[in-house]
Amino acid sequence: MLKLIKWLFIIGFVGVLLTGGSYAAARFQVGRLVGPNPPLAGRAVEFAYRGVEGLPGRPRLWVFTYGSTRLPGIRSATIYVSPTGKLVGTRPADLEARLAAWEQSQEP
Repeated sequence: MLKLIKWLFIIGFVGVLLTGGSYAAARFQVGRLVGPNPPLAGRAVEFAYRGVEGLPGRPRLWVFTYGSTRLPGIRSATIYVSPTGKLVGTRPADLEARLAAWEQSQEP
């Protein structure tokens, strides 16, 4: 019984490490996309374990949702990142270009 508890503890610990590493990779990727002083606010993060509806194949992804933005013409933004930290997509689709244009406009 003690061996079973030990193995369950080890499996749980490894699971926590993998989840934390996955979140860190996703957060790093989003940080690279939005930059150090983003025009996005009200972030909510979730892991879509059952998959993301509306995307082909319903992949399991980290979903970063921003409730408000200072970008013209955009009320909210969503960024989809794979568990390995790869950027899968954004809503709106041209979010990366809009963020780059906003950064250009902020330079003196």
